[in-house]
Amino acid sequence: MRIISCILFSFAVLFSSCSENKTPEGLLSPEKMSFILKDLHMAEAYVNSNFQYNDSSKYLYKKLEDSILNVHGTQSVAFDSSMAYYQRNIEMLDKIYEVTIDSLGMKEGIESK
Repeated sequence: MRIISCILFSFAVLFSSCSENKTPEGLLSPEKMSFILKDLHMAEAYVNSNFQYNDSSKYLYKKLEDSILNVHGTQSVAFDSSMAYYQRNIEMLDKIYEVTIDSLGMKEGIESK
């Protein structure tokens, strides 16, 4: 989780100075972004809790990330450009993460029963 948080913070700082707010072609919907982010956070938690942080854990996470994007019918370019767009529109990103966090919380509640 720390890795994605650091990346998100870095992107937010980097792109907050950009004045253009063009909607990229092929922008993923907030709903789709939320589903993808939920799965990516779960993959990251799995890797962090089961493997030491090293080259093999980075490799495993990248493979899981590619698989998750494939399952959602998305390419990494579309995800990355959508993420960059939403990071420039922080209110939209906040709403996406509200849904993502709620989904993760519900999943955790279901699995703990």
